[in-house]
Amino acid sequence: MDYQIIMADVINSSTFSGSALMKDFKRLIEKANKLFEAQIISPLTITLGDEFQGVVKDLNSAVELVFYLDQELLKAEYQLRYALQLGEIETPINENIAYGMLGNGLTVARENLQYGKEENKRFSISGYDDLLNEKLDKAFKLYDFFYMNWSEKEKLIAYEFLLGKDYKEVAGIFQKDSSTMWRKEKSLNLQEFKVSKQLIKMLLK
Repeated sequence: MDYQIIMADVINSSTFSGSALMKDFKRLIEKANKLFEAQIISPLTITLGDEFQGVVKDLNSAVELVFYLDQELLKAEYQLRYALQLGEIETPINENIAYGMLGNGLTVARENLQYGKEENKRFSISGYDDLLNEKLDKAFKLYDFFYMNWSEKEKLIAYEFLLGKDYKEVAGIFQKDSSTMWRKEKSLNLQEFKVSKQLIKMLLK
């Protein structure tokens, strides 16, 4: 039977402090599992220290997870590389931990994750019809253009705006004047970033 698989690994994990990274990564995955409990079939499970895998109900759930994780990681120093795969899992689904399962879908997802690493590609999507694969691939490239273009400082500012705060509130948080933060909101292309997310969601309907 085919299932919606999500895998991800930490980009350039060897450049970070192992203990600090693992602590933060584990906390993030635990929080995601709680928030998305209703959409998860087999929980996100850290498998190789800097990598997780899980099984969710559908592609929409996988995309929502990606958006959530990426937004939370605006506060972190590392980013994730993702593989979204619709594929076969031959063994019974483990509803307690995404471990000990076998199937071609899991194999292909892991191969795609490795391919993404080799090609410096943050999103690998497969298992759907060719047209949807291509559309999502292009849409995620657009999404990633905005996301990866922000500096570390800008990511912290973008995070506050994406929570729905206005420029005056964000100015207060970073102790900047309101006019400076108003300009910063525009220069971050946040509206365009939101449109890219909406585009991805529209492709799933």
